[in-house]
Amino acid sequence: MDSILKKAFALCAVLAGVLLSTVEAEAGAVDRLVPHKALYKLSLKSTAANTEIVGVGGQMSFEWRNECDGWAINQRNLMVLQSAEGGVRSVDSVMSTWEAKDGSSFRFIVKKEFDGSSGETIEGRAVRAADGSVTAAFSEPEAMMMDLSAEVLFPSQHTFLLLDKIAAGEKFFSAPLFDGSEFEPASFVSAAIGREKTAEGGDDPLLSGTYWPVRLAFYGPENNAETPDYELSVDLLANGIARHLVIHFKEFTVDVTLQRLERLAPAGC
Repeated sequence: MDSILKKAFALCAVLAGVLLSTVEAEAGAVDRLVPHKALYKLSLKSTAANTEIVGVGGQMSFEWRNECDGWAINQRNLMVLQSAEGGVRSVDSVMSTWEAKDGSSFRFIVKKEFDGSSGETIEGRAVRAADGSVTAAFSEPEAMMMDLSAEVLFPSQHTFLLLDKIAAGEKFFSAPLFDGSEFEPASFVSAAIGREKTAEGGDDPLLSGTYWPVRLAFYGPENNAETPDYELSVDLLANGIARHLVIHFKEFTVDVTLQRLERLAPAGC
């Protein structure tokens, strides 16, 4: 179950994205973005044959703020897994990031705890040079520098670019992603965009209107196979809010249901 817990922690970055190279590419999506705070409930949706997992619980909170010169994300995940033998394992993670709006720098700090005791901290900063190349400098769990290519993207603006791809009618989008959630180089994320749908948000206008079903496949830096480490299905509104999510692991599938949504006030820049 340890490998499952490691993959489960990667949920810290499920709504993240990255700037490719120009501010112009993200302008349309930025105008549509609604800074918000959301709370989601985790539950078991289905299991594969011969899996040891029989139950999933927990929750995910996600906060996305406009901090004038940058985007700030605060996220906490608690996933509890129950095995057929009656054992219970958990992963509790807290992630805070800040990303410059021009894509020049990205700060991150991650704290994760397994089974309520053992844990680790990952902290550092990534900087994009004038030629586009990226250097990540970790201070925790140990001091280390990692050189990344110019194609590597950071978190918030990947969502902006994905929304712009959707608005342009494109059906696929792939990019390497560095989010600081692991002590390792960038992962690779591939998105398949479905046909637009219309939803009624009830009493909340933030959840009404057009949305797109998007399937994201996540490949770790050591994964050279055709099969991703895990996949995420998300119903994504044009304002950047995820109405509903499903996480697909090889062993089981997790339903992520929105419980509470709050629009955050502008930063007053």
